[in-house]
Amino acid sequence: MSANVAWLAVAVLLILSAHAVRAIRWSFLFPKTHAQRDRTGLLLGLGMGYAVNALIPLRAGELVRALVASKLRGSRMAETLATIVAERVADLLVLAVLLSATWQVAADPVFALRTAALFWGGATAICVASWAILRWPATRCLVWQLANLFNSRVRLGLADFVWSTAEILAGEALLGWRFTVTTIAMWTLYGGAYLAFSHATGAGVGQVIEAMLQHPFNSLTMGVGNAAEAAGRLPYYIFVLAPVLLILLLDLLVRRAPVARAALPLTRLGKSGRASHGARSERFTAHGYDDFLDALFSNARSAVSGFGMRAVDDGVVRRFFHGGSDALTALVETPDRLLIRKFAMGAAATRLEIQADWLRRYASPSRPLVGIIGRCKQSGAFSYDMPVIDGATDFYDAIHSGTYAHNRALLSQVLTTIDTLHGDTCQGTASQVIVDRYFDEKIAANAVAVSSFAEQAIGSAEYSVNGAAFDLDEWRLLSDRDWVSRQLRRRDVATVHGDLTVENLIVAPSLDHGLYIIDPNPENVFNSPLIDWAKMMQSLHLGYEQLNRTASCTPSQQCLSVPLARSEAYAALHGVLEDEARARFGEEGLREIYFHELVNYLRLTPYKIRQSADRGLAFFGCTSMILRRYRERFA
Repeated sequence: MSANVAWLAVAVLLILSAHAVRAIRWSFLFPKTHAQRDRTGLLLGLGMGYAVNALIPLRAGELVRALVASKLRGSRMAETLATIVAERVADLLVLAVLLSATWQVAADPVFALRTAALFWGGATAICVASWAILRWPATRCLVWQLANLFNSRVRLGLADFVWSTAEILAGEALLGWRFTVTTIAMWTLYGGAYLAFSHATGAGVGQVIEAMLQHPFNSLTMGVGNAAEAAGRLPYYIFVLAPVLLILLLDLLVRRAPVARAALPLTRLGKSGRASHGARSERFTAHGYDDFLDALFSNARSAVSGFGMRAVDDGVVRRFFHGGSDALTALVETPDRLLIRKFAMGAAATRLEIQADWLRRYASPSRPLVGIIGRCKQSGAFSYDMPVIDGATDFYDAIHSGTYAHNRALLSQVLTTIDTLHGDTCQGTASQVIVDRYFDEKIAANAVAVSSFAEQAIGSAEYSVNGAAFDLDEWRLLSDRDWVSRQLRRRDVATVHGDLTVENLIVAPSLDHGLYIIDPNPENVFNSPLIDWAKMMQSLHLGYEQLNRTASCTPSQQCLSVPLARSEAYAALHGVLEDEARARFGEEGLREIYFHELVNYLRLTPYKIRQSADRGLAFFGCTSMILRRYRERFA
């Protein structure tokens, strides 16, 4: 009996050592994060999970293991579950190899071969599914559709689990030397523990291995057949539960200072020296990561998912900025600094590169243009970085918090700056070919597209906007080349900013100019200097910035209700803009600025339609009002 107890003690110590090595190996599967409040959490969670698996079937212990480790380590539950799945995939492959090599000496050779085939198939299926998740948007969409059966919290948790699992399996950890060495050491210790347990109980080694490894969905102490009959159940309970008690004791001891110093290596469990894989979760705040997963799995906002996949390998996204284009702008924290990064893909990436080139080309101490401190061009994507200026704020916020006199001075400064740019870069007069192309591409084509969309969405050519009656017949003028040509009397061209709206002005008291200008759009076909004035008119006339944040309407019996909420501060600056335009260009120049504003809305509305039908209808209503006002005032 003493020999049996001695061998059982050896078996318990060996399996405790194997658990410790498994915990070390498990730590290699976590990304390098700061979520490590309790570094012994992995070992404690693993031991408790092992004990639950010994008593309850269907691998319920894995959930317990994940819960305990997540709480003590401070990591996300989905991330912890993903590491467990990845670890089990590695173990399935190891066991499949071992069973395939030793089936002839197994207690039941046929069953051993079937188990090996099952393990091979399970591991392969999970790896293929992970590859599909990483490579194919359609696979992610399928997961998202299934997850939509649950509430948003569970849905995002499932997406997090699936994505994190795929990231780990595609990373370096499973093939790295650290994981390989600890895997060999772990299974050597487990094998020694099984051999010692066999000596302690008198059961055959094959019977013990079958009981422990070949019934993945049974508990270790239920339904293990001949091994239990040969040894009795008490030794099994001691074998699997005694290590848990020792782990709990170790957990208490390492919290005492003298013991903690001696057990320092164990207290570092779960703190990998470097990231095992490129975890996207490390590149966002918690809320930002949820937004990334939503975009990635719904395949609805490619800019957000693309930003997360391709534009933040060097930092963490702290927040996204609201914007109205296909590009995405974010505040990014890198190891060296905070910066503002703008990113786009596809055709928008080409436009963004043009934007960055324009800002660098026309940078000058006399022009308050934002600086470019970095840029990155990839296949199908482009990004550039701008500095974060202390005390900077949006002109929109400054307008509503500053004095009228200060706001007027800033607006006049911007208009003077942009006029100087036009004067310095005058390019003569636009040819009729250019004007005709401007009409065809920017005016007539958009007018036809928008009016066709509106008639289909409203169900009639007659409609009302905020109670005023309208008819799509009014839009026919926008397809009349002669009429449009008469509106475009000033044909001089120059380098233009192209998107000089309030939202693209940043007030920065710490700078010499007191502000700076961002986000040019210099590709306009017909680069009339009045386009820049018209973009500012676009902001101040109807209150574009507020409209862009809230605009949405659904037709009710051909009636559109557009939420116009121009502030008094905007109205006051609108008057300033009109006065400045008259002073510089006369009444005829003011008229043409209003016409270019109308064209701006024609160019904006198709983009808003692509965002959503409700937003498209809201901007269609605005365009209808601007067209009516223009005709009534200037026709």
